[in-house]
Amino acid sequence: MSTTGRVVVDRGHGPVGPALRDFASGGTAGVGFCYRPADVRWFRFGVDGVPTGPDGAALDLTGVFELRAFTAAEELRWRHVSAGSGSATGVGGGGLAEDRRLLWGTVVDPAPGAGWVALHDARIGVLHVPVDGPAPADGHLVWLRVVEYVEQDRHGNVAVVDERLVGLTASPHPNADQEEKPDE
Repeated sequence: MSTTGRVVVDRGHGPVGPALRDFASGGTAGVGFCYRPADVRWFRFGVDGVPTGPDGAALDLTGVFELRAFTAAEELRWRHVSAGSGSATGVGGGGLAEDRRLLWGTVVDPAPGAGWVALHDARIGVLHVPVDGPAPADGHLVWLRVVEYVEQDRHGNVAVVDERLVGLTASPHPNADQEEKPDE
């Protein structure tokens, strides 16, 4: 059994801040998100590995219990283990064709900060998300782009066993160009 193209690297054990700085030291900026007890936050990071929010201020990583940061080529996964320390893993390598996952909400404010959008959904409220490319309009959707890795067992069955996050993109809602039609 082999996994198509996936390369997994143990990136050590320690606090989340140094893990992100080490990941960014490869010279490529990226985006990510982290889970904290009260919320989930998206962030951007530069080659210095400092996570920043839509206002450009550094994001406090205190209390983070899981973090995923990514570039087009590699993803960092950090998970809290004990007393502020956790394990870090890097995932890279080619996989199958790119796929995408829809984030909850629609764009309600395309410019809370340069390169950011505000998504709104009744279930989650407002969530600020970093999106590159042309500024999306109100009502657009945001997609998380992923590369899937598959594994084939000895019987020839193939299953997706992992996915690596590679980016975010926005697009018009598929029903945006349909007009409301009265019931007939």
